[in-house]
Amino acid sequence: MKENAIYYHIEQLLSKEQLAGIEQLQTQANYLDGKLTASNAAKEVKHNLQMDMQNQSYMQIQQMLLTALNQHPLFKGATLIKNIYPFLMSKYEEGMEYGWHVDSPLMGDMMRTDIALTIFLNNPSDYEGGELELQTPLGSQLYKLNAGDAICYPCQQLHRVRAITKGIRKVAVTWIQSLVKNSEQRKILFDMQQVINHLQTQKETDAANSLQQTHSNLLRMWAE
Repeated sequence: MKENAIYYHIEQLLSKEQLAGIEQLQTQANYLDGKLTASNAAKEVKHNLQMDMQNQSYMQIQQMLLTALNQHPLFKGATLIKNIYPFLMSKYEEGMEYGWHVDSPLMGDMMRTDIALTIFLNNPSDYEGGELELQTPLGSQLYKLNAGDAICYPCQQLHRVRAITKGIRKVAVTWIQSLVKNSEQRKILFDMQQVINHLQTQKETDAANSLQQTHSNLLRMWAE
């Protein structure tokens, strides 16, 4: 997993076999206007298609994606999941885009959204345009990742999906409520856990245990 401050690029979250299975299920599903799941001003700038969540294919894909996340220890350590919103299976065809917007702070049953997750389901060579663009304190960041890769980023930031000029873009998108609301605190805990893991592999048991105690106390202090 590559990290850039509080942005996490997860490489090969999905295997080739999982991607093939999802692709097969996608061909059996029907898609609806993406505006149906948008709120407030986002409705005006959202132009895409989303898989019908009542479809059996959707249910199977949802389970596959959740299993992949649960089996990825670095992802779990970076996000500290408390709740996760049902995935939106999105498809962008030629001319479609999602203009500048900020994600809703509360979704579903008043779930707070702390972290957004986009999983890329087809290769960047399959389409032109379609970059996920984030407005960050360091300027604009573009993400157009390999099939099976994912990007996590803070929900508070303005972002968009650039227009597709050729081909089809397929992604799975969800939002996470973390046990630790503050992104900087999550980053400290994640970095600390990586040091603990390294100390354990080096058989530095006393140092690892001491640092684990501090990690646990911080998590206890910051968790909601």
